[in-house]
Amino acid sequence: MDGEQCVGVIICKLDKHREALRGYIAMLAVAKEYRKRKIGTTLVQKSILAMKEQNADEVVLETEYTNAGALSLYQHLGFIRDKRLYRYYLNGVDAFRLKLFCRTMVKN
Repeated sequence: MDGEQCVGVIICKLDKHREALRGYIAMLAVAKEYRKRKIGTTLVQKSILAMKEQNADEVVLETEYTNAGALSLYQHLGFIRDKRLYRYYLNGVDAFRLKLFCRTMVKN
């Protein structure tokens, strides 16, 4: 927030996925005039921390494969490209699913 104005938002959740507790970042947006101030990075870091505090095993998200800014941000935070999703978006653009491992999962 900048006074009464919302300048950045993140929407995420934490759910069971198979045998893991998976965090999911559904949306990250920062007002154009507020970009390049680490607002997006801070929102993602705070979300990851909150999910880790709730014992998340991993955090995933999707972003357009052409979105160099987002790919750079998430790579800097430790996310890896898990897979390419062809024609993922309604406009036909491909996406990358990115994944951040929060802890080592042990299988019996």
